[in-house]
Amino acid sequence: MYLRQSIILFLVLLLSAATVPAAATKPADGERLLLIRSAGSSASEKEQVAQGGIYDSMVEYLTDRGYRVVDRSLAEQASIQIAATHEIDPVVNKAAAYGLQFLAEYTIHFKTSTFVKDPDKGIGALVRVSAKVVDNTGVRIITAKTAEASSTGHSTEDAIEKAASAAGKKLTEQLAKGLELHVRQNGIDGRTLTMVFEGPESLTDRLATVLEKSKLVATVKEIEAGGNKSTLEIISKVRRDQLERELLHLAAQQKVTLQKIRAEGNRSTWKIR
Repeated sequence: MYLRQSIILFLVLLLSAATVPAAATKPADGERLLLIRSAGSSASEKEQVAQGGIYDSMVEYLTDRGYRVVDRSLAEQASIQIAATHEIDPVVNKAAAYGLQFLAEYTIHFKTSTFVKDPDKGIGALVRVSAKVVDNTGVRIITAKTAEASSTGHSTEDAIEKAASAAGKKLTEQLAKGLELHVRQNGIDGRTLTMVFEGPESLTDRLATVLEKSKLVATVKEIEAGGNKSTLEIISKVRRDQLERELLHLAAQQKVTLQKIRAEGNRSTWKIR
């Protein structure tokens, strides 16, 4: 009997230990990402192949971890428009601006360098990729990484695609660690959200008071007021969309009708009716 109980206890502990890593690895909290490739005029055909392989690899890895990724066609528009500015380093300001335009909390801007080995000695390629993750609301780089991989193939394009896929996975694993650390820190310290209210200041004051009492909010500070328009800076413990649902719920309790006019990143504008 004692031996049987010991075996059962051992199996229970073994199963518990096996489940710890899975529980410890949480997906992103629905963060929305815009992936932009470096689309300079000098991008050759081999670089375009490499960028396509890396993009697909990054999207697969990120979506598997719970991130939401902006549609590829929209991301391509942003890539081309940024390249057209001909600025030396457009990453932070332009990437953040386009990220907000597509309602993304973060933008990943990446560029590649692709080297094809001598076909006479066997077709092969090496793809090196570097990327920066931009916090679109804070307009700052939160992590930057580089990765590379090589591969052979039955054709030059096949070798590049295989190398790009491997390099993209390596890179995204590194970027995700930095990004998830940033997201967790935001969860601990709170993220800064800005809400602009157009309407009577007395009603804005009522909304600010009930928001400050919410368990989802750390602090509320009025940073601008006048002309029936008030701007609140809110340290939130949750994402903007979650706080907006809380705002609408609290406004209904106060018999205040709100209409959202626009939203970009962590900033939203509301009309009080």
